[in-house]
Amino acid sequence: MKRNLKQQFGQRLTVLRKARGISQEDLAFLLDVSVETVSHIERGIHGPRFDLLEDIARTLGVEPRELFDFQEV
Repeated sequence: MKRNLKQQFGQRLTVLRKARGISQEDLAFLLDVSVETVSHIERGIHGPRFDLLEDIARTLGVEPRELFDFQEV
Protein backbone atom coordinates (compact mmCIF):
# COMPACT_ATOMS: atom_id res chain seq x y z
CA MET A 1 0.00 0.00 0.00
CA LYS A 2 1.39 3.37 -1.00
CA ARG A 3 1.61 5.91 1.80
CA ASN A 4 0.29 9.40 1.21
CA LEU A 5 2.33 12.54 1.82
CA LYS A 6 1.04 13.03 5.38
CA GLN A 7 1.95 9.45 6.28
CA GLN A 8 5.41 9.75 4.73
CA PHE A 9 6.02 13.04 6.52
CA GLY A 10 4.83 11.57 9.81
CA GLN A 11 7.14 8.60 9.51
CA ARG A 12 10.07 10.89 8.65
CA LEU A 13 9.30 13.08 11.65
CA THR A 14 9.23 10.03 13.91
CA VAL A 15 12.62 8.87 12.61
CA LEU A 16 14.22 12.30 13.07
CA ARG A 17 12.71 12.78 16.52
CA LYS A 18 13.81 9.38 17.80
CA ALA A 19 17.29 9.80 16.31
CA ARG A 20 17.68 12.85 18.54
CA GLY A 21 16.32 11.08 21.62
CA ILE A 22 13.33 13.38 21.91
CA SER A 23 9.99 12.04 23.15
CA GLN A 24 6.67 13.12 21.66
CA GLU A 25 5.98 14.90 24.92
CA ASP A 26 9.25 16.82 24.77
CA LEU A 27 8.74 17.75 21.11
CA ALA A 28 5.21 18.95 21.87
CA PHE A 29 6.56 21.11 24.71
CA LEU A 30 9.33 22.56 22.53
CA LEU A 31 6.87 23.33 19.73
CA ASP A 32 4.18 24.63 22.10
CA VAL A 33 1.59 22.21 20.75
CA SER A 34 -0.27 19.31 22.33
CA VAL A 35 1.11 15.78 22.45
CA GLU A 36 -2.00 14.82 20.50
CA THR A 37 -0.94 17.17 17.70
CA VAL A 38 2.50 15.56 17.46
CA SER A 39 0.94 12.10 17.57
CA HIS A 40 -1.56 12.96 14.82
CA ILE A 41 1.20 14.35 12.60
CA GLU A 42 3.42 11.31 13.14
CA ARG A 43 0.55 8.93 12.36
CA GLY A 44 -0.34 10.83 9.19
CA ILE A 45 -3.75 11.89 10.43
CA HIS A 46 -2.97 15.58 10.06
CA GLY A 47 -0.23 17.52 8.31
CA PRO A 48 1.52 20.41 10.05
CA ARG A 49 0.90 24.07 9.25
CA PHE A 50 3.69 25.85 7.37
CA ASP A 51 4.75 27.85 10.41
CA LEU A 52 4.92 24.63 12.43
CA LEU A 53 7.09 23.06 9.72
CA GLU A 54 9.66 25.79 10.29
CA ASP A 55 9.52 25.27 14.05
CA ILE A 56 9.89 21.49 13.68
CA ALA A 57 12.93 21.88 11.44
CA ARG A 58 14.54 24.40 13.80
CA THR A 59 13.84 22.24 16.85
CA LEU A 60 15.28 19.12 15.22
CA GLY A 61 18.26 21.03 13.80
CA VAL A 62 17.53 20.26 10.15
CA GLU A 63 16.72 22.26 7.04
CA PRO A 64 12.99 22.26 6.28
CA ARG A 65 13.59 20.31 3.05
CA GLU A 66 15.15 17.48 5.09
CA LEU A 67 11.75 16.85 6.68
CA PHE A 68 10.65 15.65 3.24
CA ASP A 69 13.62 13.35 2.54
CA PHE A 70 11.51 10.21 2.39
CA GLN A 71 14.24 8.06 0.80
CA GLU A 72 15.57 7.20 4.26
CA VAL A 73 12.15 6.25 5.64
